[in-house]
Amino acid sequence: MGNFFDKTNKSGPKSRTVTPNHTQPPDLAPNAKGHPNRTFKSNRIRTTKYSIITFIPKNLFEQFHRFANLYFIFVVCLNWVPQVAAFGKEIAMIPVIFVLLVTAIKDAYEDFRRYKSDKCINHKTCRVYKHHSSDGDERYVKTEWKDIYAGDIVHLSCDEIIPADILLLHSSDRAGLCHVETSNLDGETNLKQRQVVEGIDYQDKFKPEKFCYEVECDLPNAEIYKFTGYIKHGPDRKKKVPLNKDNLLLRGCTIRNTDFIEGMVVYGGHETKAMLNNRSPRYKRSKLERRINRDVIYCVVLLLLMCFLSAIMSAVWLGAFEDSTIVPFIPFESEEWYNPYFQGFVVFFTYIILFQTVIPLALYVSIELVKLGQVFFINYDLDLYYEKSDKRMECRALNITEDLGQIEYIFSDKTGTLTENEMEFKSCTIWGTDYPHAPEFDENIDDSETDSRYSIGTNISKSSSFAKAFKPWKFEDSQLLQTMENLKIEPGLFREVMTMSLRSLTNVEVTVDSSGGRLTNYNEMEYQKSQKIQDFFLLMAICNTVVVTTHAHEDLMDESGIVHLSPEEEKRLSKLNGKRNGNGNNPHLPPISTISSTVDSLKKPIHPPKLTDSWSFANGGGRESPLRTPSEGSIAGSVYSDMAKIRFEAESPDELALVRAAATYGCCLKKRSHGKVTVHLPGEGAEVEFDLLHILSFDSTRKRMSVIVKHPMTKEIILLTKGADSQVLSVLDKKYKENEEYKKIVEDTEDHLYNYALQGLRTLCMAKRILHKKEYKRWKKKFIEAEAAMQDREEKIMEVACDIEKDFELLGATGIEDKLQDGVPETIKKLREAGINVWVLTGDKQETAIEIAHSSQLFDEDQLMIKLNANDREETEAFLDHELGEIEKDKKKPRPSSARRRMGSTKSLRSVNQKMEYALVVDGKTLAFCLEKSLEKKFLRLTQMCKSVVCCRATPIQKGLVVKLIMDNLKKLSLAIGDGANDVSMIQTADVGVGISGQEGMQAVMASDFAISRFCFLQKLLLVHGHWCYTRLSRFSAFMFYKSLVTVFCIFWYQIYAGWSGAVQFDSIHLMFQHVLYTSLPPIINGILDRDLSAETLLQFPTIYRMGPEDQMYTRKSFFVAAFDSLYQSAILFYLNYLVYTDSVAGVWEFGTTTTVGLILIILFHNAVETFSWIWPQWLITILSFLVYWLFAIVINAIWFSFDHPSNPYWVMQNTMTQPIHFITVVLTLLTCLLPRFVVRVLHRTINPDEIVRAQLWEKEQEMIHLKEMEERSRNEKDGNVPSCSSSPDTIDKDNNDVNGITNNIPDTNHVTTRQRNGDVTFRNGKSHINSGYEHTEM
Repeated sequence: MGNFFDKTNKSGPKSRTVTPNHTQPPDLAPNAKGHPNRTFKSNRIRTTKYSIITFIPKNLFEQFHRFANLYFIFVVCLNWVPQVAAFGKEIAMIPVIFVLLVTAIKDAYEDFRRYKSDKCINHKTCRVYKHHSSDGDERYVKTEWKDIYAGDIVHLSCDEIIPADILLLHSSDRAGLCHVETSNLDGETNLKQRQVVEGIDYQDKFKPEKFCYEVECDLPNAEIYKFTGYIKHGPDRKKKVPLNKDNLLLRGCTIRNTDFIEGMVVYGGHETKAMLNNRSPRYKRSKLERRINRDVIYCVVLLLLMCFLSAIMSAVWLGAFEDSTIVPFIPFESEEWYNPYFQGFVVFFTYIILFQTVIPLALYVSIELVKLGQVFFINYDLDLYYEKSDKRMECRALNITEDLGQIEYIFSDKTGTLTENEMEFKSCTIWGTDYPHAPEFDENIDDSETDSRYSIGTNISKSSSFAKAFKPWKFEDSQLLQTMENLKIEPGLFREVMTMSLRSLTNVEVTVDSSGGRLTNYNEMEYQKSQKIQDFFLLMAICNTVVVTTHAHEDLMDESGIVHLSPEEEKRLSKLNGKRNGNGNNPHLPPISTISSTVDSLKKPIHPPKLTDSWSFANGGGRESPLRTPSEGSIAGSVYSDMAKIRFEAESPDELALVRAAATYGCCLKKRSHGKVTVHLPGEGAEVEFDLLHILSFDSTRKRMSVIVKHPMTKEIILLTKGADSQVLSVLDKKYKENEEYKKIVEDTEDHLYNYALQGLRTLCMAKRILHKKEYKRWKKKFIEAEAAMQDREEKIMEVACDIEKDFELLGATGIEDKLQDGVPETIKKLREAGINVWVLTGDKQETAIEIAHSSQLFDEDQLMIKLNANDREETEAFLDHELGEIEKDKKKPRPSSARRRMGSTKSLRSVNQKMEYALVVDGKTLAFCLEKSLEKKFLRLTQMCKSVVCCRATPIQKGLVVKLIMDNLKKLSLAIGDGANDVSMIQTADVGVGISGQEGMQAVMASDFAISRFCFLQKLLLVHGHWCYTRLSRFSAFMFYKSLVTVFCIFWYQIYAGWSGAVQFDSIHLMFQHVLYTSLPPIINGILDRDLSAETLLQFPTIYRMGPEDQMYTRKSFFVAAFDSLYQSAILFYLNYLVYTDSVAGVWEFGTTTTVGLILIILFHNAVETFSWIWPQWLITILSFLVYWLFAIVINAIWFSFDHPSNPYWVMQNTMTQPIHFITVVLTLLTCLLPRFVVRVLHRTINPDEIVRAQLWEKEQEMIHLKEMEERSRNEKDGNVPSCSSSPDTIDKDNNDVNGITNNIPDTNHVTTRQRNGDVTFRNGKSHINSGYEHTEM
């Protein structure tokens, strides 16, 4: 999103100036005239669309934007014209009012929910520095969020939600740091580090009243990662302190890892970045809805044809009279009305009113209700609930549920989507030597202790690899030795790391012989290797942004702004403040009126850990076991004894895995503050503090993250970096290309990286560089200029970072395992059997992606793998042409996959007579060429010939372009699924976007249409709920067209015998209520609850899903079949009643009453015939629908209630019910109308069954088998032969043979192996289990 304020105010100001409110007179309100901040919005939010006053006009205005509503309003207005009126003016308004009312109630309910949410948020409280009315002093006062304004100073405690966008002025952290969790804003659950504004001298310490400076900053905008500005300070306000995004705390984030902070509001309410990024659930138009709109056009055409025909026939009928003044039953007002042409023109509009329901008024509102019901049951499906994270399925887009049943392409991310995104350190290579680490399972370690986001020190039991490797070190009492990773310790690495000290980390050789400066015990390469190991682990410990927490955070200020301190605590704080020297870069603790601190810090001072030669246990039992390393170095136990208090909070699971692995070997990160990082070095036996000069954050272009630190002893400036192997190996020192020994190290490292990738491990490369002081000074100057830039700051910082990241010394690389989620292989297999093409779009290495593709069953063992790795466009085109040609040859004459060598490799050989299948792998560089206009057609052809596609090293933009390529060219419904911010592009591009709420935050979820917690949930979401929603809505839509047309055709037949006058045989009140009351609820209930197959069957036979993508359920033919069926049924209904009443004394009202009863019963029974399964709500609604009509007709006919003057249906219903001919006619009509449909159903199920019918027959057979087993078990129990709880192998084999015999009746599903008893379908009391909580009985 861009800054839309800039777009609309190009000639206006480009920034805003915020003045602290406490500098203004106390009686001058922030929004009062004369206040410098009066033009800024308050912090009150309002997301509602309506108010009590504006609801009716605004809601009606929105509803009249729909063409259907406008059409029916036009029809109502026509009915108020006396000459063309067909019904009573009042009764004609009922259907429109009903639809508008239902929609308005739904909108009002949704808006009321928004109102309650706004009210809850606006009435939250925080502490604001202002004039206190009771005592007249200025202090922090409890204030509601809605009463906060730009310029207010706010005090927030740990775990408190930030109420507005706040400029950070002061933090309880001595280094001026604050950590925030932004999950409520951008979905990221990792902590972000923020820094107080530096460069302002408060002379003594920060006090709110001392901050009297103006802040000039950007206009409000939606860019959450961008903020620039400056503070004007100094005597003449000419000095400027630059501001950046690290100084801004955003609304909705949460304060973490900090006792308290103080800051000034710069954006409030709807001007905050959170509110500017706020959006409602997305509105999309489904594929089925587009087909329905097409059929509505057919209805419009049919309506015009019927009106034109009726108008012409009316003119012809009137013209047939020689003396038009004697036309029977039709009184005209004047002689002009006897003109046939004029009569035809007028009656045309009358027929528009009569035939208005050709366009089903209730169709769209009914579809919305059906979808809401479907969404409800999807959201509360327990099979889609993930207990570990306590998250259920969430439907964010309410109007595309049926698209879930028509997906043909799935585009999936890998990390966090197919995998857990919970990283485990598995292996490392250091200076050409591989050190594999095999994990060892410890059943005593709880899952919560190995979480990838937070880590509290975990335990190694007596059976752990650590204890086994070092038997002299006894761990008898252990719960217990505190370490950070459940790894098998590599003894060689452990010995080297245990000697790590400041001296060993220098580049000076300290042990030399007397002759040549050579090492006594090592040659040069071996010494370098030892040093590289130590540098490697130091890099893992400090080259990150991991936050270390060792205590709980407390604020002594209560919610009302009052500080509760004992006299002793006040003296201690005064003494502590007096010892501190103040400067602008390191703010002091605030005075007593604003201070908050932890209880621990008040009661005892912080001392560095004592050195000890023993390991201390976390349980505090006091036992100590003397330990010595093989190198006889002493081990400091403080790193382990304090580990129970340490909590690591990492920005990514990768960083956490590396820090935990380093801590396992004793190189433990203990503290991180602004400009400092503290590490425990085993060889020192103490904590060592490095100056942290700069952090060069990771970006998608460099694909590296670097830190610059200063060695505490030698004062060397060290650059440490980690990142993608391609981006680190490319910036090594030139000796790694010239010297054979160093070239061998790089080659060995690349081999190890390749092997890690084959194992499916994520790889990171590590490197180091010593910077010369002069070079660093020159670079630092450029870096400061880049940081201070107001324009293109990020690009300039990236360029400066690339300038220094070169000529590295290679340290090594790591392999981190990201395990596949449970059920991923089975899910992908089912989806592919369902005819869905699954593509994986990932940013990982090619080898890693291929290994994951094999383990997830995306690639089959018998597929021929094609790899496209090209360096330029011409080479890419040559590869595409070559592969297309080879595949065409294989189609003509298949050959074994080993017959020719591809750009890739093959997994297995295929028979010559078998059809060749292909898997395509494309790297990011080649993909960029493939997506060019000139090559995209060839690339698309190649992908269509491949069964599986993997795009690796793909950027977020490329992911979106791939999805768009398929959608635009193939016109297929696509689904994109991912869990991170880099997946947002493809999620928003696809027809259906699915976000996974995983370790990378909620950004993908916020951009998605549906949110799930696990990839395996996609199986049931598509194959079950998708199929149900699509089939239900398909049948529902066809039925709604049928229901409308059958009524209109009945009226049409009557016009033949009514002189084409526009008269009707029905009471108009019944005609209006028919579609909104009498017959509306049964199809809606069916659309929500009806099931053609059980969930178990749909999962057992995924090929049934193919009916959705192939559009077998709702086609162009569906509308015409419904129209023809309604034409037939209306003809039978009308003419059968006409023949019965032709020579009788019955009047038009009795004839119309019998026809109405038959019409309503035909519609209800037709709906029953279309119902596959019955539950009590369906029975109840169907019966009540007819009873409502029947009772209502009796009541209104008994009280002279009619809108059709001068006729009167008084007592007609009662008289008609007393005639046997009425009941006989209704029954005969019902059977005659529905018999053809019933016969077609029977023939379809017996002669030409589709997959659904065959699966239904299979379900019936399984139910019969189950009933027989129950009867046999009951007989055995009566005879005293109680069978074993587990079936014998013979019984299981017999059951499986029966199931497989039935399975073979379903096309394309005979390859499914049934492993569970009774075909893997659960039955309860002889009835199949229903997911929504009801029990269904199949018809």
